[in-house]
Amino acid sequence: MLEVKDLHCSYGNTEVLRGVDFRVDDGEVVAVIGSSGSGKTTLLRCLSFLNKADSGTIRFDDFEKDITRLKKSEIRRLRAKMGYVFQNFNLFRNMTVRENVLEGLTTARKVSKEDAERIADEMLEKVGMTHRANYYPDHLSGGQQQRAAIARSLAYSPEIILFDEPTSALDPELTREVLDVMKKLAKEGTTMVVVTHEIGFAKEVARRVVYMENGRVVEEGTAEKIFSDPGEESTKRFLAVSLGEAGNE
Repeated sequence: MLEVKDLHCSYGNTEVLRGVDFRVDDGEVVAVIGSSGSGKTTLLRCLSFLNKADSGTIRFDDFEKDITRLKKSEIRRLRAKMGYVFQNFNLFRNMTVRENVLEGLTTARKVSKEDAERIADEMLEKVGMTHRANYYPDHLSGGQQQRAAIARSLAYSPEIILFDEPTSALDPELTREVLDVMKKLAKEGTTMVVVTHEIGFAKEVARRVVYMENGRVVEEGTAEKIFSDPGEESTKRFLAVSLGEAGNE
């Protein structure tokens, strides 16, 4: 469905992605794990064209091209297939939850007001936020803001949703309510790439796990394989530390 090959990306003189090959298939949940600075977020930002890659190819279904040679119209068309959920919500502070979901539908997608309102209400119900539809972000918990952000992403009917550490800013209780929504989406067959430090979520929900280190994919495989019998020493060290920290929480 979505694939990049030999993806490179630098910030100034610092090479952050060093020849990454990555794919996600239709209906698949892929968890991307690794230490801070391993390139996980940069990978998502290159996939969604929030960052410009230095080199590589991208394929989305039957479309394939050098990622550095895409026309603006091609980038818009590819972006329209993707949803993106940010670590820090990125809601408009001067709009209610419902208005946040409506804005992109009516302004960017030119959906009629009647249809946009119907879609917004359906998506807010899906994430359990109907009762907070008329609240402003500053009057919501972090978990509620993130669920509103997920509703906004779902409203565009994306073919794939990219999640960038969606729970890292939340305490454990609020983390659970966001993960519950994501588990529900996974059961419904939503295609998702999830950059996460939530190892328990990755073990339970991900069909495939990708471990990154120093801008490279070190190992990937089924969740069962990665968590029960990783093949690389660096993966084993990372999981030993991560699972140890989870056990001490």
